[in-house]
Amino acid sequence: MKQGRLGEGGVALALCAALIAVAACRGSGDAPMPVPGFGVLSGQMVLVLPVQYVRPVPGGWVARAANAEAAARQADLEIAFALGERGGRAMWVTPDQQIEALRRRPSIRVNPYAFSADELRQKADKLRQIRDPLYGEIRLLAALFDSRYAVWPLELVYVPEEDGTGGRLAIRTFLLDTRAGTVLWSGLVRGNDQPPASPGALAAAAQAFAFQVSP
Repeated sequence: MKQGRLGEGGVALALCAALIAVAACRGSGDAPMPVPGFGVLSGQMVLVLPVQYVRPVPGGWVARAANAEAAARQADLEIAFALGERGGRAMWVTPDQQIEALRRRPSIRVNPYAFSADELRQKADKLRQIRDPLYGEIRLLAALFDSRYAVWPLELVYVPEEDGTGGRLAIRTFLLDTRAGTVLWSGLVRGNDQPPASPGALAAAAQAFAFQVSP
């Protein structure tokens, strides 16, 4: 991307904005928030991609689900509920809405529940440009809703506390520019400290996710 030159005043303003954004984002996410962060979602039609991966947690699967797939779909429901409850200035396109739109267009062969996301998962802290086939899959889905941005609760993970006295359920989260194929933000969004296999832990993580991504 080409960048224009800034005058001294412009540089100072840009630096101030960056410092404010970094300070404001410290909390549930591990990575600093880029300027303008989740504010870009305001007034936008935003894809909320479905959970792709679930790691086992102490005591079994998340929310006492029967298996990883059941836990992922329960997480999708909790996240959709939390986003709707929180409101905000974005229009969220949930996985159920995505599947319904795809059913009406059988020529578009995309399955949001089976995206080719292994590279993104493995290089979560380093990858800044998503490649095909994942880029093409997301781009096709986004075009159905004219959505430039997507938030992706890619993975449910258990994060032990540093003092070894328990842990938290967390959601590995990404903010994507679907047109440019870029990762604008990634980080772990943590719920509160309660038994990670309980339904309450999943609801808390979903609420933390909604709080993090809502502009």
